[in-house]
Amino acid sequence: MNRTEQNLYEIILRNFKEAVVFADAQERIQIFNFIAEKYFQISGKKVLGKRLERVIPYKNIKKHFDLVYEKRESNHDVELAIHIPPAPSSDQETLILHCSFYPIFDKKGAMFLGCLATFADITEKGLLLREISKSRDLSTIGMLARWMAHEIRNPLSSLNINIELLREELGGETQLSQKEEIHSLINFISYETLRLENNLKEFLDFNRLPPLKFEWIQLNEVLDSVVRLLRPDAQIKNARIEAHFQKKLPMLKIDISQFNLAISNLLINSIQAVSEKGEIHLFTRGSKKNVFIIIQDNGVGISKEHLPRIFDFMFSTKPMGSGLGLSIAKKIISDHHGEISVKSEVNKGSVFKIRIPLGQKVN
Repeated sequence: MNRTEQNLYEIILRNFKEAVVFADAQERIQIFNFIAEKYFQISGKKVLGKRLERVIPYKNIKKHFDLVYEKRESNHDVELAIHIPPAPSSDQETLILHCSFYPIFDKKGAMFLGCLATFADITEKGLLLREISKSRDLSTIGMLARWMAHEIRNPLSSLNINIELLREELGGETQLSQKEEIHSLINFISYETLRLENNLKEFLDFNRLPPLKFEWIQLNEVLDSVVRLLRPDAQIKNARIEAHFQKKLPMLKIDISQFNLAISNLLINSIQAVSEKGEIHLFTRGSKKNVFIIIQDNGVGISKEHLPRIFDFMFSTKPMGSGLGLSIAKKIISDHHGEISVKSEVNKGSVFKIRIPLGQKVN
């Protein structure tokens, strides 16, 4: 390659709007353009000649490189998510990349020279598609809510009225041999109708959350009030809730009412998960860009099978659960431009982590 061709080659790579990475047949980096430096946060001069896995320490990306090396076949239009930096950090950023991987051969097509990969950042597009999908879901929920209000709420009210009338009639009967057994059945029916009413209320609340009213608050004070409110619920199970608040957290702009609801739902979920002498710990932490809320319990945990679905609308593993508590919590946190994640192990407990950015644009 003469000097003119070399200059043209460098200009094209420098102006290319996608990250370009080429690793030779020995899996050593030979091309690493400016956009690749930006995405993977490493200097191109430092990576040339280095092994691929040392430069791009992401297993999901390495897997697609390996497929090219093993099968000599291209693999394109793949969407992969990576965390920047790759190690766990309070300021981690998630990128969604549109990736393509191509085997490169010599002019005769006989000798395999290596793998060329391109990466385009589609994070904003991916988030937009998720928001569109969420809007469609909420529209469907709205229609279901109106149907449920009409078809279920009225019969429930009639049931409750008739149960009370039956209870009064039964109270006047002194000669009834099975009076206690009938009372027990009536109490059971009353409990079940009340449970259905509560589930219906939660369902309707999910669709009718009012517009957010933001105000500046001290987060620790807000969370402390939630803990004090729910501590008796934990004590009933002989469990305890402990708060571990970082001092001098930055002020946060949130909707207090809805944020309280989200945290309450998460704490109630933990209270329901722990057994006698169970422990629930609530932490706050702050960084320059984010505030973090961590809820940790030593409860029954969540199976790997169910973990990806716990925030899904109306998904519940509890016989008496509506499947709305965690969905509502996630919606409220998302409305605050935040994120919620969970790690869990069966019979060891769960950890919910909430991240709220300090720089969110709110009215």
